[in-house]
Amino acid sequence: MADSSIIFVHGSFFSAWSWMPVIEHIADPGLRVQAVELPFTSLADDAKALRDAIAKVSAIGPVTVVCHSYTGITAAVGAHGAQHVVHVAARMPAIGESQTELNKDWGNPDFRSCFVITQDGTMSLTETADEFLFHRSPKNIAQMAMDFRRPMKSEIPTEPIQNPAWKTMKSSYLVCTDDRAVHVEQQRMRATWADYSVEVDCDHSPFFSAPKDTANFIMETHMAVVGGA
Repeated sequence: MADSSIIFVHGSFFSAWSWMPVIEHIADPGLRVQAVELPFTSLADDAKALRDAIAKVSAIGPVTVVCHSYTGITAAVGAHGAQHVVHVAARMPAIGESQTELNKDWGNPDFRSCFVITQDGTMSLTETADEFLFHRSPKNIAQMAMDFRRPMKSEIPTEPIQNPAWKTMKSSYLVCTDDRAVHVEQQRMRATWADYSVEVDCDHSPFFSAPKDTANFIMETHMAVVGGA
């Protein structure tokens, strides 16, 4: 296989290390793997961090971007230099679709009650969020994720995203069928838009609760795209 890259983008409130259990299951001598640490200072800054990461490796060969939850928006804005995007229980913005308007249909309202938003727009999670994010995940790693959770200012845009990146390349979708944070029917609807999809019996965080299945799907779809590149 020609040299290629997979870039992992973590979801809201957490960090690049979240993908380590998945990365552990990915091994190929021609494959570069990295996880981007988002600044969470704004959506534009998050998209730039992803865009810069893609630019550094795109000359080497095809690039797959893997995004989770909120960062489906980041990928829609910043992943145009890639060849493939994998959505893991992630937003997959449609043309003409307001992401703030989607909020009422996208997430479990009980989970949204775990959000704390300050006057300057900084958003953080309460301790009770773990029951919506990690109820099928190993307790120790879930607790570590909660202990190191991060506040964020990255906004969900009101205006529809023009030319979302997934519309310009191959796309994949992993549906988390025991998700308590994001409605499963929303994930399934978006999975029908993708070139490849799979359903995994896991919580909202399959990088902890189903890392091997998640890695296998990412590798299978990446290889399918690289093989046709």
